[in-house]
Amino acid sequence: MKQKYILTLVILVAALLRLVGLGAYPVGFTPDEASFGYDAWSLLQTGQDQWGGNWPLVFKSFGDGKLPLQVYLLIPSIALFGLTEFAVRLPNAIFGVLAVWAIYLLVKRIFKNKQLALMSAFLLAISPWHIPLSRGAFEANLTTFLMPIGIYWFFKIKDNPRYIYFSALALGLNLFSYHSARLVTPLIVGYLIIQSWTKRKPNKNIFLFSSVFGFFIIIAAATMFFGAGDRIATSTIFGIDPPTAARFNSLMSGLPSSIARLLYNKYLVMSELFLSQYLQYFSWEFLFLEGPRESTYGMLPGVGVFYLVEAIFIFGLFLNLKKLKEHAWLLVWVFLAPIPAALSIGPGHAANRAVIMLPAFVILMAVGWQNIQTVFKKYALRINLSFVLLLFMSLVLYLETYFVQQRYVSAPDMFFGTNKLFSYLEDVDQNYDQIVVSKSLSEPHIFYAFYTKLDPTKFQEASEAWDFKERGLSWVDQLPEYNLGKYQFNNFVYQDILKASNNLLLVGKPEDFPLDLKPEKIIRYPDNTDAFWVVEI
Repeated sequence: MKQKYILTLVILVAALLRLVGLGAYPVGFTPDEASFGYDAWSLLQTGQDQWGGNWPLVFKSFGDGKLPLQVYLLIPSIALFGLTEFAVRLPNAIFGVLAVWAIYLLVKRIFKNKQLALMSAFLLAISPWHIPLSRGAFEANLTTFLMPIGIYWFFKIKDNPRYIYFSALALGLNLFSYHSARLVTPLIVGYLIIQSWTKRKPNKNIFLFSSVFGFFIIIAAATMFFGAGDRIATSTIFGIDPPTAARFNSLMSGLPSSIARLLYNKYLVMSELFLSQYLQYFSWEFLFLEGPRESTYGMLPGVGVFYLVEAIFIFGLFLNLKKLKEHAWLLVWVFLAPIPAALSIGPGHAANRAVIMLPAFVILMAVGWQNIQTVFKKYALRINLSFVLLLFMSLVLYLETYFVQQRYVSAPDMFFGTNKLFSYLEDVDQNYDQIVVSKSLSEPHIFYAFYTKLDPTKFQEASEAWDFKERGLSWVDQLPEYNLGKYQFNNFVYQDILKASNNLLLVGKPEDFPLDLKPEKIIRYPDNTDAFWVVEI
Protein backbone atom coordinates (compact mmCIF):
# COMPACT_ATOMS: atom_id res chain seq x y z
CA MET A 1 0.00 0.00 0.00
CA LYS A 2 2.86 2.36 0.86
CA GLN A 3 4.35 1.88 -2.61
CA LYS A 4 1.01 2.76 -4.22
CA TYR A 5 1.07 6.08 -2.39
CA ILE A 6 4.65 6.69 -3.50
CA LEU A 7 3.74 5.88 -7.12
CA THR A 8 0.78 8.24 -6.93
CA LEU A 9 3.09 10.97 -5.59
CA VAL A 10 5.63 10.35 -8.38
CA ILE A 11 2.93 10.56 -11.05
CA LEU A 12 1.53 13.71 -9.44
CA VAL A 13 5.00 15.29 -9.53
CA ALA A 14 5.33 14.25 -13.18
CA ALA A 15 1.97 15.84 -13.98
CA LEU A 16 2.83 19.12 -12.24
CA LEU A 17 6.18 19.33 -14.04
CA ARG A 18 4.51 18.79 -17.41
CA LEU A 19 1.19 20.63 -17.10
CA VAL A 20 1.75 23.79 -15.05
CA GLY A 21 2.11 26.81 -17.34
CA LEU A 22 1.86 24.60 -20.41
CA GLY A 23 0.62 27.32 -22.75
CA ALA A 24 3.46 29.67 -21.84
CA TYR A 25 6.39 27.27 -21.41
CA PRO A 26 8.35 26.41 -23.44
CA VAL A 27 8.51 30.04 -24.37
CA GLY A 28 7.36 30.70 -27.94
CA PHE A 29 5.66 28.35 -30.38
CA THR A 30 7.39 26.58 -33.25
CA PRO A 31 6.23 26.26 -36.87
CA ASP A 32 5.97 22.47 -36.42
CA GLU A 33 3.65 22.91 -33.44
CA ALA A 34 1.51 25.38 -35.38
CA SER A 35 1.40 23.03 -38.37
CA PHE A 36 0.32 20.06 -36.26
CA GLY A 37 -2.39 22.15 -34.66
CA TYR A 38 -3.66 23.67 -37.90
CA ASP A 39 -3.78 20.28 -39.62
CA ALA A 40 -5.88 18.92 -36.75
CA TRP A 41 -8.10 22.02 -36.92
CA SER A 42 -8.46 21.60 -40.69
CA LEU A 43 -9.45 17.95 -40.29
CA LEU A 44 -12.06 18.91 -37.72
CA GLN A 45 -13.51 21.56 -40.00
CA THR A 46 -13.28 19.91 -43.41
CA GLY A 47 -12.03 16.31 -43.11
CA GLN A 48 -8.93 17.38 -45.05
CA ASP A 49 -5.49 18.60 -44.04
CA GLN A 50 -4.05 21.99 -44.99
CA TRP A 51 -3.14 20.70 -48.46
CA GLY A 52 -6.56 19.13 -49.12
CA GLY A 53 -5.56 15.54 -48.30
CA ASN A 54 -8.31 13.32 -46.94
CA TRP A 55 -7.35 11.94 -43.50
CA PRO A 56 -3.77 11.23 -44.63
CA LEU A 57 -1.22 8.84 -43.15
CA VAL A 58 1.52 11.31 -44.08
CA PHE A 59 1.07 15.05 -43.64
CA LYS A 60 2.70 17.18 -46.30
CA SER A 61 3.11 20.10 -43.88
CA PHE A 62 6.07 22.17 -45.14
CA GLY A 63 7.26 19.40 -47.47
CA ASP A 64 8.91 17.30 -44.76
CA GLY A 65 6.33 14.47 -44.69
CA LYS A 66 5.29 14.49 -41.04
CA LEU A 67 4.00 11.25 -39.53
CA PRO A 68 0.34 11.32 -38.54
CA LEU A 69 -0.03 10.22 -34.92
CA GLN A 70 0.65 13.63 -33.36
CA VAL A 71 -1.97 15.32 -35.54
CA TYR A 72 -4.70 12.79 -34.81
CA LEU A 73 -4.01 12.95 -31.08
CA LEU A 74 -4.61 16.70 -31.19
CA ILE A 75 -8.11 16.46 -32.60
CA PRO A 76 -9.98 15.79 -29.29
CA SER A 77 -7.97 18.47 -27.47
CA ILE A 78 -8.61 21.11 -30.13
CA ALA A 79 -12.27 20.12 -30.31
CA LEU A 80 -12.52 20.78 -26.55
CA PHE A 81 -10.28 23.84 -26.12
CA GLY A 82 -10.15 25.38 -29.58
CA LEU A 83 -7.11 26.18 -31.70
CA THR A 84 -4.78 27.39 -28.94
CA GLU A 85 -1.20 26.76 -27.93
CA PHE A 86 -2.39 25.01 -24.77
CA ALA A 87 -4.69 22.66 -26.73
CA VAL A 88 -1.85 21.75 -29.11
CA ARG A 89 0.54 20.93 -26.28
CA LEU A 90 -1.85 19.17 -23.92
CA PRO A 91 -1.92 15.65 -25.49
CA ASN A 92 1.86 15.31 -25.48
CA ALA A 93 2.02 16.45 -21.85
CA ILE A 94 -0.55 13.80 -20.92
CA PHE A 95 1.43 11.11 -22.73
CA GLY A 96 4.54 12.34 -20.94
CA VAL A 97 2.83 11.61 -17.62
CA LEU A 98 1.59 8.26 -18.89
CA ALA A 99 5.19 7.39 -19.83
CA VAL A 100 6.11 7.54 -16.14
CA TRP A 101 3.34 5.08 -15.34
CA ALA A 102 4.34 2.84 -18.28
CA ILE A 103 7.96 2.60 -17.22
CA TYR A 104 6.86 1.64 -13.71
CA LEU A 105 4.74 -1.21 -15.10
CA LEU A 106 7.52 -2.42 -17.38
CA VAL A 107 10.22 -2.48 -14.71
CA LYS A 108 7.95 -4.10 -12.14
CA ARG A 109 7.13 -6.79 -14.69
CA ILE A 110 10.61 -7.66 -15.92
CA PHE A 111 12.53 -7.28 -12.63
CA LYS A 112 9.73 -8.31 -10.23
CA ASN A 113 10.88 -5.46 -8.01
CA LYS A 114 8.54 -2.61 -7.02
CA GLN A 115 11.31 -0.52 -5.48
CA LEU A 116 13.30 -0.59 -8.72
CA ALA A 117 10.14 0.26 -10.65
CA LEU A 118 9.55 3.29 -8.42
CA MET A 119 13.15 4.41 -8.90
CA SER A 120 12.75 4.21 -12.67
CA ALA A 121 9.47 6.12 -12.61
CA PHE A 122 10.95 8.78 -10.35
CA LEU A 123 13.99 9.32 -12.57
CA LEU A 124 11.78 9.70 -15.64
CA ALA A 125 9.35 12.01 -13.81
CA ILE A 126 12.11 14.54 -13.02
CA SER A 127 14.19 13.94 -16.17
CA PRO A 128 15.63 17.13 -17.77
CA TRP A 129 15.38 15.27 -21.08
CA HIS A 130 11.77 14.21 -20.71
CA ILE A 131 10.20 17.29 -19.08
CA PRO A 132 10.84 19.77 -21.94
CA LEU A 133 9.97 17.29 -24.69
CA SER A 134 6.68 16.56 -22.90
CA ARG A 135 5.73 20.24 -22.72
CA GLY A 136 5.51 20.96 -26.44
CA ALA A 137 3.84 19.32 -29.41
CA PHE A 138 7.09 17.49 -30.10
CA GLU A 139 6.13 14.17 -31.67
CA ALA A 140 9.43 12.51 -30.77
CA ASN A 141 8.24 12.30 -27.16
CA LEU A 142 5.32 9.97 -27.95
CA THR A 143 7.72 7.07 -28.25
CA THR A 144 8.69 7.38 -24.57
CA PHE A 145 5.21 6.10 -23.73
CA LEU A 146 4.51 3.79 -26.66
CA MET A 147 7.77 1.82 -26.45
CA PRO A 148 7.69 0.89 -22.74
CA ILE A 149 3.95 0.19 -22.66
CA GLY A 150 4.18 -1.87 -25.86
CA ILE A 151 7.09 -3.91 -24.51
CA TYR A 152 5.30 -4.33 -21.16
CA TRP A 153 2.28 -5.78 -22.94
CA PHE A 154 4.61 -7.95 -25.04
CA PHE A 155 5.93 -9.60 -21.89
CA LYS A 156 2.34 -10.00 -20.67
CA ILE A 157 1.39 -12.10 -23.70
CA LYS A 158 2.36 -15.33 -21.98
CA ASP A 159 -0.09 -14.46 -19.18
CA ASN A 160 -2.98 -13.65 -21.46
CA PRO A 161 -3.08 -13.83 -25.28
CA ARG A 162 -5.25 -10.70 -25.48
CA TYR A 163 -2.12 -8.62 -24.83
CA ILE A 164 -1.01 -9.58 -28.34
CA TYR A 165 -3.29 -6.91 -29.72
CA PHE A 166 -2.49 -4.29 -27.07
CA SER A 167 1.25 -4.72 -27.62
CA ALA A 168 1.08 -4.84 -31.40
CA LEU A 169 -1.15 -1.75 -31.42
CA ALA A 170 1.14 0.33 -29.18
CA LEU A 171 4.31 -0.69 -31.02
CA GLY A 172 2.57 -0.39 -34.37
CA LEU A 173 1.38 3.14 -33.59
CA ASN A 174 4.95 3.97 -32.62
CA LEU A 175 5.84 3.52 -36.28
CA PHE A 176 3.62 6.52 -36.99
CA SER A 177 4.85 8.76 -34.19
CA TYR A 178 8.30 9.91 -35.32
CA HIS A 179 10.82 8.96 -38.00
CA SER A 180 13.47 7.78 -35.51
CA ALA A 181 10.95 5.44 -33.88
CA ARG A 182 10.01 4.09 -37.31
CA LEU A 183 13.54 2.75 -37.81
CA VAL A 184 14.35 1.62 -34.27
CA THR A 185 11.06 0.00 -33.22
CA PRO A 186 11.17 -2.95 -35.68
CA LEU A 187 14.77 -3.67 -34.69
CA ILE A 188 14.00 -3.81 -30.98
CA VAL A 189 10.79 -5.77 -31.49
CA GLY A 190 12.61 -8.18 -33.79
CA TYR A 191 15.22 -8.77 -31.10
CA LEU A 192 12.50 -9.47 -28.51
CA ILE A 193 10.78 -11.92 -30.85
CA ILE A 194 14.02 -13.79 -31.53
CA GLN A 195 14.82 -13.80 -27.81
CA SER A 196 11.40 -15.25 -26.96
CA TRP A 197 11.91 -18.02 -29.55
CA THR A 198 15.34 -18.96 -28.23
CA LYS A 199 14.10 -19.17 -24.63
CA ARG A 200 11.18 -21.41 -25.47
CA LYS A 201 9.67 -23.09 -28.48
CA PRO A 202 7.92 -20.79 -30.94
CA ASN A 203 4.21 -20.59 -30.14
CA LYS A 204 1.14 -19.32 -31.90
CA ASN A 205 0.91 -16.25 -29.65
CA ILE A 206 4.28 -14.88 -30.75
CA PHE A 207 3.48 -15.78 -34.33
CA LEU A 208 0.15 -13.94 -34.11
CA PHE A 209 1.83 -10.91 -32.53
CA SER A 210 4.42 -10.90 -35.33
CA SER A 211 1.64 -11.02 -37.92
CA VAL A 212 -0.30 -8.12 -36.39
CA PHE A 213 2.81 -6.00 -35.90
CA GLY A 214 3.93 -6.93 -39.41
CA PHE A 215 0.67 -5.44 -40.72
CA PHE A 216 1.65 -2.08 -39.24
CA ILE A 217 5.12 -2.38 -40.79
CA ILE A 218 3.59 -2.96 -44.22
CA ILE A 219 1.40 0.14 -43.89
CA ALA A 220 4.37 2.19 -42.65
CA ALA A 221 6.48 0.98 -45.58
CA ALA A 222 3.71 1.90 -48.01
CA THR A 223 3.62 5.47 -46.73
CA MET A 224 7.23 5.89 -47.86
CA PHE A 225 5.81 6.29 -51.36
CA PHE A 226 3.35 8.99 -50.24
CA GLY A 227 5.70 11.54 -48.74
CA ALA A 228 7.17 9.88 -45.64
CA GLY A 229 10.34 9.12 -47.58
CA ASP A 230 10.89 12.80 -48.36
CA ARG A 231 12.23 13.37 -44.86
CA ILE A 232 14.92 10.71 -45.38
CA ALA A 233 15.93 12.24 -48.69
CA THR A 234 16.34 15.74 -47.30
CA SER A 235 17.61 15.28 -43.75
CA THR A 236 20.01 12.31 -43.72
CA ILE A 237 23.67 11.80 -44.49
CA PHE A 238 22.74 9.57 -47.45
CA GLY A 239 22.54 12.67 -49.60
CA ILE A 240 26.00 14.04 -48.77
CA ASP A 241 28.67 14.50 -51.41
CA PRO A 242 32.31 13.47 -50.92
CA PRO A 243 34.69 16.32 -50.04
CA THR A 244 35.74 17.18 -53.59
CA ALA A 245 37.96 20.02 -52.39
CA ALA A 246 40.00 17.65 -50.21
CA ARG A 247 40.27 15.19 -53.10
CA PHE A 248 41.42 17.99 -55.41
CA ASN A 249 44.08 19.11 -52.91
CA SER A 250 45.35 15.53 -52.67
CA LEU A 251 45.62 15.31 -56.44
CA MET A 252 47.46 18.64 -56.60
CA SER A 253 49.89 17.31 -53.99
CA GLY A 254 50.80 14.44 -56.29
CA LEU A 255 48.67 11.68 -54.75
CA PRO A 256 47.57 9.15 -57.40
CA SER A 257 43.98 9.59 -58.53
CA SER A 258 42.98 6.05 -57.50
CA ILE A 259 44.18 6.62 -53.91
CA ALA A 260 42.54 10.06 -53.73
CA ARG A 261 39.22 8.55 -54.81
CA LEU A 262 39.61 5.75 -52.26
CA LEU A 263 40.33 8.14 -49.40
CA TYR A 264 37.63 10.64 -50.29
CA ASN A 265 34.72 8.57 -51.51
CA LYS A 266 31.13 9.06 -50.45
CA TYR A 267 30.79 5.82 -48.50
CA LEU A 268 33.95 6.26 -46.45
CA VAL A 269 33.05 9.83 -45.58
CA MET A 270 29.51 8.83 -44.73
CA SER A 271 30.74 6.00 -42.48
CA GLU A 272 33.14 8.27 -40.61
CA LEU A 273 30.42 10.86 -40.14
CA PHE A 274 27.94 8.26 -38.90
CA LEU A 275 30.40 6.84 -36.37
CA SER A 276 31.36 10.24 -34.97
CA GLN A 277 27.71 11.29 -34.70
CA TYR A 278 26.69 7.97 -33.14
CA LEU A 279 29.35 8.12 -30.42
CA GLN A 280 28.40 11.67 -29.42
CA TYR A 281 25.13 10.37 -27.94
CA PHE A 282 27.14 8.42 -25.37
CA SER A 283 29.55 11.26 -24.66
CA TRP A 284 29.93 12.92 -21.28
CA GLU A 285 29.25 16.28 -22.93
CA PHE A 286 25.85 15.28 -24.32
CA LEU A 287 24.65 13.20 -21.38
CA PHE A 288 25.73 15.35 -18.43
CA LEU A 289 27.27 18.67 -19.45
CA GLU A 290 26.21 20.34 -22.69
CA GLY A 291 23.09 18.43 -23.76
CA PRO A 292 21.46 19.36 -27.09
CA ARG A 293 22.91 21.91 -29.47
CA GLU A 294 19.61 23.53 -30.42
CA SER A 295 16.63 24.81 -28.47
CA THR A 296 13.93 24.48 -31.13
CA TYR A 297 12.35 21.55 -29.26
CA GLY A 298 12.09 23.28 -25.90
CA MET A 299 15.46 21.83 -24.89
CA LEU A 300 18.17 23.87 -23.24
CA PRO A 301 21.65 23.92 -24.82
CA GLY A 302 24.32 23.88 -22.16
CA VAL A 303 22.26 21.64 -19.86
CA GLY A 304 22.92 17.88 -19.90
CA VAL A 305 20.03 15.55 -20.69
CA PHE A 306 20.75 13.85 -17.34
CA TYR A 307 21.67 15.35 -14.01
CA LEU A 308 25.33 15.11 -13.11
CA VAL A 309 24.58 12.98 -10.04
CA GLU A 310 23.05 10.36 -12.33
CA ALA A 311 26.51 9.60 -13.72
CA ILE A 312 27.12 7.72 -10.47
CA PHE A 313 24.26 5.37 -11.35
CA ILE A 314 25.94 4.40 -14.60
CA PHE A 315 29.04 3.37 -12.70
CA GLY A 316 26.75 1.45 -10.35
CA LEU A 317 25.70 -0.77 -13.25
CA PHE A 318 29.10 -2.45 -13.21
CA LEU A 319 28.69 -3.53 -9.61
CA ASN A 320 26.37 -6.31 -10.75
CA LEU A 321 26.91 -7.29 -14.37
CA LYS A 322 24.62 -10.28 -13.97
CA LYS A 323 21.57 -8.06 -14.24
CA LEU A 324 22.86 -6.65 -17.51
CA LYS A 325 23.32 -10.15 -18.88
CA GLU A 326 19.83 -11.21 -17.85
CA HIS A 327 18.28 -8.19 -19.52
CA ALA A 328 20.51 -7.70 -22.53
CA TRP A 329 17.58 -6.40 -24.56
CA LEU A 330 17.80 -3.14 -22.58
CA LEU A 331 21.36 -2.68 -23.83
CA VAL A 332 20.21 -3.52 -27.35
CA TRP A 333 17.53 -0.85 -26.99
CA VAL A 334 20.04 1.76 -25.82
CA PHE A 335 22.64 1.01 -28.49
CA LEU A 336 20.17 0.84 -31.38
CA ALA A 337 18.30 4.01 -30.43
CA PRO A 338 20.85 6.65 -31.55
CA ILE A 339 21.19 5.20 -35.07
CA PRO A 340 18.55 7.46 -36.68
CA ALA A 341 20.03 10.53 -34.97
CA ALA A 342 23.51 9.54 -36.17
CA LEU A 343 22.19 9.20 -39.73
CA SER A 344 20.71 12.70 -39.67
CA ILE A 345 22.32 15.91 -40.81
CA GLY A 346 22.32 18.92 -38.52
CA PRO A 347 24.29 20.37 -35.62
CA GLY A 348 24.36 17.04 -33.77
CA HIS A 349 23.44 16.30 -30.16
CA ALA A 350 19.81 16.15 -31.34
CA ALA A 351 18.06 15.15 -28.13
CA ASN A 352 14.68 14.87 -29.85
CA ARG A 353 15.96 12.38 -32.44
CA ALA A 354 17.64 10.19 -29.81
CA VAL A 355 14.93 10.33 -27.14
CA ILE A 356 13.76 6.81 -27.96
CA MET A 357 16.75 5.63 -25.88
CA LEU A 358 15.58 7.52 -22.79
CA PRO A 359 13.27 4.88 -21.19
CA ALA A 360 15.92 2.16 -21.43
CA PHE A 361 18.62 4.51 -20.19
CA VAL A 362 16.49 5.49 -17.18
CA ILE A 363 15.88 1.83 -16.33
CA LEU A 364 19.60 1.07 -16.48
CA MET A 365 20.40 4.02 -14.24
CA ALA A 366 17.78 2.86 -11.72
CA VAL A 367 19.46 -0.56 -11.76
CA GLY A 368 22.79 1.14 -11.08
CA TRP A 369 21.24 3.05 -8.18
CA GLN A 370 19.90 -0.17 -6.69
CA ASN A 371 23.24 -1.93 -7.20
CA ILE A 372 24.95 0.78 -5.17
CA GLN A 373 22.57 0.48 -2.24
CA THR A 374 22.82 -3.34 -2.39
CA VAL A 375 26.62 -3.42 -2.34
CA PHE A 376 26.75 -0.79 0.41
CA LYS A 377 23.74 -2.19 2.23
CA LYS A 378 24.95 -1.01 5.61
CA TYR A 379 24.73 2.59 4.39
CA ALA A 380 21.72 2.14 2.10
CA LEU A 381 19.47 4.61 3.93
CA ARG A 382 22.12 7.32 3.94
CA ILE A 383 22.94 6.66 0.31
CA ASN A 384 19.30 6.88 -0.75
CA LEU A 385 18.69 10.05 1.23
CA SER A 386 21.82 11.59 -0.29
CA PHE A 387 20.79 10.68 -3.83
CA VAL A 388 17.24 11.98 -3.34
CA LEU A 389 18.58 15.24 -1.89
CA LEU A 390 21.05 15.69 -4.75
CA LEU A 391 18.37 14.92 -7.33
CA PHE A 392 15.98 17.36 -5.66
CA MET A 393 18.62 20.11 -5.71
CA SER A 394 19.40 19.31 -9.35
CA LEU A 395 15.71 19.50 -10.21
CA VAL A 396 15.29 22.88 -8.50
CA LEU A 397 18.28 24.29 -10.40
CA TYR A 398 16.96 22.87 -13.64
CA LEU A 399 13.48 24.32 -13.12
CA GLU A 400 14.98 27.77 -12.48
CA THR A 401 16.88 27.44 -15.75
CA TYR A 402 13.83 26.20 -17.62
CA PHE A 403 11.20 28.61 -16.33
CA VAL A 404 13.38 31.70 -15.94
CA GLN A 405 16.52 31.56 -18.08
CA GLN A 406 14.88 29.85 -21.06
CA ARG A 407 12.83 32.96 -21.80
CA TYR A 408 16.04 34.78 -22.65
CA VAL A 409 18.07 31.95 -24.16
CA SER A 410 15.52 30.16 -26.33
CA ALA A 411 13.15 32.93 -27.42
CA PRO A 412 14.59 33.39 -30.97
CA ASP A 413 14.82 29.66 -31.70
CA MET A 414 11.30 29.09 -30.35
CA PHE A 415 9.82 31.92 -32.47
CA PHE A 416 8.75 33.95 -29.47
CA GLY A 417 6.38 36.80 -30.36
CA THR A 418 4.69 35.34 -33.43
CA ASN A 419 1.39 35.21 -31.52
CA LYS A 420 1.56 38.95 -30.74
CA LEU A 421 2.74 39.71 -34.27
CA PHE A 422 -0.07 37.98 -36.14
CA SER A 423 -2.71 39.11 -33.67
CA TYR A 424 -1.64 42.67 -34.43
CA LEU A 425 -1.65 42.02 -38.17
CA GLU A 426 -5.14 40.55 -37.97
CA ASP A 427 -6.36 43.78 -36.34
CA VAL A 428 -4.90 46.07 -39.01
CA ASP A 429 -4.66 44.08 -42.26
CA GLN A 430 -8.02 45.36 -43.55
CA ASN A 431 -6.39 48.81 -43.88
CA TYR A 432 -3.82 47.61 -46.44
CA ASP A 433 -3.86 46.17 -49.93
CA GLN A 434 -1.19 43.62 -49.14
CA ILE A 435 0.88 42.26 -46.25
CA VAL A 436 4.36 41.10 -47.28
CA VAL A 437 6.05 38.80 -44.74
CA SER A 438 9.72 37.90 -44.90
CA LYS A 439 10.63 34.23 -45.06
CA SER A 440 13.25 34.98 -42.42
CA LEU A 441 10.38 34.03 -40.09
CA SER A 442 10.84 30.41 -41.25
CA GLU A 443 7.40 29.24 -42.49
CA PRO A 444 5.39 32.36 -41.59
CA HIS A 445 2.22 31.30 -43.42
CA ILE A 446 1.46 28.68 -40.79
CA PHE A 447 1.59 31.27 -37.99
CA TYR A 448 -0.86 33.45 -39.91
CA ALA A 449 -3.23 30.52 -40.44
CA PHE A 450 -2.93 29.32 -36.84
CA TYR A 451 -3.28 32.57 -34.93
CA THR A 452 -6.06 33.98 -37.11
CA LYS A 453 -7.87 30.62 -37.21
CA LEU A 454 -8.02 30.97 -40.97
CA ASP A 455 -10.84 29.10 -42.68
CA PRO A 456 -9.16 25.84 -43.82
CA THR A 457 -10.98 25.94 -47.17
CA LYS A 458 -9.22 29.21 -47.97
CA PHE A 459 -5.88 27.69 -47.01
CA GLN A 460 -6.54 24.61 -49.16
CA GLU A 461 -7.48 26.77 -52.15
CA ALA A 462 -4.29 28.79 -51.80
CA SER A 463 -1.98 25.80 -51.26
CA GLU A 464 -3.03 24.31 -54.60
CA ALA A 465 -0.83 26.96 -56.25
CA TRP A 466 2.22 26.21 -54.10
CA ASP A 467 3.84 23.88 -56.61
CA PHE A 468 7.21 23.49 -54.93
CA LYS A 469 7.35 19.73 -55.56
CA GLU A 470 6.73 20.23 -59.27
CA ARG A 471 9.62 22.68 -59.34
CA GLY A 472 11.95 20.12 -57.77
CA LEU A 473 12.06 21.88 -54.41
CA SER A 474 11.94 20.16 -51.02
CA TRP A 475 10.19 22.79 -48.90
CA VAL A 476 7.34 25.20 -49.51
CA ASP A 477 9.38 28.17 -48.28
CA GLN A 478 11.94 27.47 -51.02
CA LEU A 479 9.45 28.99 -53.47
CA PRO A 480 10.54 32.52 -54.45
CA GLU A 481 7.16 33.73 -53.22
CA TYR A 482 3.73 32.36 -52.41
CA ASN A 483 0.42 33.87 -51.34
CA LEU A 484 -2.32 33.25 -48.80
CA GLY A 485 -5.11 35.77 -49.34
CA LYS A 486 -3.62 39.26 -49.17
CA TYR A 487 -0.55 37.88 -47.40
CA GLN A 488 2.54 37.30 -49.53
CA PHE A 489 5.63 35.47 -48.27
CA ASN A 490 9.01 36.14 -49.88
CA ASN A 491 12.54 37.41 -49.28
CA PHE A 492 11.79 41.02 -50.07
CA VAL A 493 14.35 43.77 -50.66
CA TYR A 494 13.09 46.85 -48.88
CA GLN A 495 14.48 49.41 -51.34
CA ASP A 496 12.90 47.63 -54.34
CA ILE A 497 9.47 47.39 -52.70
CA LEU A 498 9.70 51.02 -51.60
CA LYS A 499 10.02 52.12 -55.24
CA ALA A 500 7.34 49.85 -56.67
CA SER A 501 4.54 49.65 -54.10
CA ASN A 502 2.38 51.55 -51.63
CA ASN A 503 -0.38 50.92 -49.11
CA LEU A 504 1.18 47.74 -47.84
CA LEU A 505 2.78 46.42 -44.69
CA LEU A 506 6.18 44.79 -44.60
CA VAL A 507 6.83 42.29 -41.84
CA GLY A 508 10.24 40.87 -41.02
CA LYS A 509 13.16 40.76 -38.64
CA PRO A 510 15.13 43.94 -37.96
CA GLU A 511 17.90 42.82 -40.32
CA ASP A 512 15.39 42.83 -43.21
CA PHE A 513 15.20 46.64 -43.03
CA PRO A 514 17.49 49.69 -42.97
CA LEU A 515 18.42 50.39 -39.37
CA ASP A 516 17.28 54.04 -39.51
CA LEU A 517 13.62 53.12 -40.12
CA LYS A 518 10.88 53.80 -37.58
CA PRO A 519 8.55 50.76 -37.64
CA GLU A 520 4.82 51.03 -37.10
CA LYS A 521 5.04 48.14 -34.64
CA ILE A 522 7.89 46.37 -32.87
CA ILE A 523 7.56 42.94 -31.26
CA ARG A 524 10.29 42.34 -28.71
CA TYR A 525 11.92 39.31 -27.12
CA PRO A 526 11.86 38.95 -23.31
CA ASP A 527 15.30 40.59 -23.08
CA ASN A 528 13.77 43.65 -24.81
CA THR A 529 15.72 43.23 -28.06
CA ASP A 530 13.72 43.57 -31.27
CA ALA A 531 12.24 40.37 -32.66
CA PHE A 532 9.99 41.56 -35.51
CA TRP A 533 9.30 44.86 -37.26
CA VAL A 534 6.13 45.94 -39.01
CA VAL A 535 6.80 48.74 -41.52
CA GLU A 536 4.19 50.69 -43.48
CA ILE A 537 4.75 51.75 -47.08
